[in-house]
This record gives sequence, C-alpha cells and structure tokens, in this order.
Amino acid sequence: MFRRDILSWWLRPAFLRPAPFNLLRAGGARDTLFAGPWVGEFGWELMNWQGFVRKLSRRYARTIVCCPAGREALYADFADEIIPHRIRGIAECNVIHKLENPDELARVLALVPAGADHLKPLGYQPFSRQEFIRFGAPRPDLRVDVLFHPRGRTFGTDRNWSPERWRALLATLRARGLRLGCIGVRAATLDLAGFEGFEEVGAAIPDWRDRPLSDTLDVIASAGVVVGPSSGPMHLASLCGTPHVVWTDRERYARGRTNRDKYESWWNPLNTPVSVLDDAGFDPDPVKVADAVIAQLARGSAM
Repeated sequence: MFRRDILSWWLRPAFLRPAPFNLLRAGGARDTLFAGPWVGEFGWELMNWQGFVRKLSRRYARTIVCCPAGREALYADFADEIIPHRIRGIAECNVIHKLENPDELARVLALVPAGADHLKPLGYQPFSRQEFIRFGAPRPDLRVDVLFHPRGRTFGTDRNWSPERWRALLATLRARGLRLGCIGVRAATLDLAGFEGFEEVGAAIPDWRDRPLSDTLDVIASAGVVVGPSSGPMHLASLCGTPHVVWTDRERYARGRTNRDKYESWWNPLNTPVSVLDDAGFDPDPVKVADAVIAQLARGSAM
C-alpha cells in the first residue's frame, strides 16, 4: 500500500511530490499556480478538485483557475484570476471524452503563464488533501422549506422522475403548508408549470432555475431541505450545509463506491445531514420521499 501511494505521487508533477522527491524539480519554487482547465463531472469538481486547489493555493503568491463558464463562484474566495472556458464533450470523473471543440482547449492551454506550476485535473483526493468551505449565505427573502431539483436531462433519462411522481410529492408537501421552490438548468430539468393539471401550483412555486451559481448557492443555503435524484446539485447542497433527501440506485461506481457512500461520508466533508433512499433505485414511492423530507425538516427544527 505504501509503495503504491509513493509511486502514484512520483508520477505526478514535481510540485505535488512529497519531500524529498519534490526537491528534484527544476527551477526551484514558483510563485504562480495555474489550475485547470477542469473538464470532468460537476460532482467530482465539487468533491475532489475545488477543495484540493484551494488548499494547494496557500503555497503560492498567485493562483489562476480555469473552470467551466458559470462555475466561477466555487473559486472566488481564493483565486486571484478565474478563466472561464466552454470546452465541450462527455465528462467522466476527472476527464473528458469525445472532445467537440479542441480549439477551445488549445486556447486556454495557451494562457498558462511561462514558469507557472500547471495543475491538470486529478482524480480522487482524500479530505486531508483538501480545504472545504461552506458555500452560500442564508437569506430570509429566499427561504423555503423544500427546494427541489426536478432532473430532466436527455442523458441518463432513467434517472429522471416522472411528472406524475413529482406531482404526487408536491401535492403532499403543499397540503402540509410547506413553502416550495426549485433550482436547476431549464434545459436539463422538468418544468413544473407544464405538468398536466398542475399549472396553478407551478406558478405559485418560486422558480430559481437558470440563476447564476452565486445566487443558487444562497438559495440552497436558505432552504430547509433539498430534494431530488442523485445529481450535481444534490452534492452542492452538501457543501452548503443544507440537509437533503436524495434517491439513487445501489450500484458501485468509481473506486467501488456506491452513491450512498458518497452522500453519507465519502463526499460529505461538512457532515451535512442526508437521507439516502436506494431501495427502489431512481423510482421511489412519493410517499416515502415525503416522509423522509418531513423527517429531515423535523430534525432541523429540533436543533
């Protein structure tokens, strides 16, 4: 185990190698770090990259971060310069496949300053190598009891809950007098106002989709509980310290971990309260989801 760990670090850039191996780097210490471009999945960016770059930045006089356009808020607390990019392809963990616009990749790579330490996307990083902050600021004007993310992506459609399921859940929660709201990207979420027979309810629910990430962080931080199938916004709720109810399958993914592992511990650096429903995969009974939401709200009010 020891030898494998040493080997993995030896194969990384010299500035990441443990002493005394990092003394072999040419040119000695450098004062600028260029991190990116990040091209992997949003969840991996949240839990294995932005915290790693934040901690590493403490060694440098200047840190430049290259991230997907719209994600700047994840780095605003420590980066001296943020370069947004629009590299397109299929993201998987920390890599990208089927790159659609190599010219954009070439553009951002040309911006790496001469003499800077260039940190390229890495895979899994333990919490000990990262520095996390709690994102978002609670605001009374954004306060809702339940904030939902109605995933509706064309990729992985089996993870999308049906309008009928959402309608049943929201009707139950509204009957209890709870205040509701929704987040997400319009092109990748279901439109509540378009649910058959639910137009009036949809109009009455605050729709915070397509808001800048900095605003979305405040919306999440202001909610009592966030609800939805496993997705990037649910991991974001964890980093906002907001309790969440998430449903998923029991498959093992990267490094043999299940999504339950991720939400409860492996990707939960702030120990945020979470209820993971995985006995019915991505199609749980709305009654069970409602029960879990109400239980989380009750725990929050008791604290």
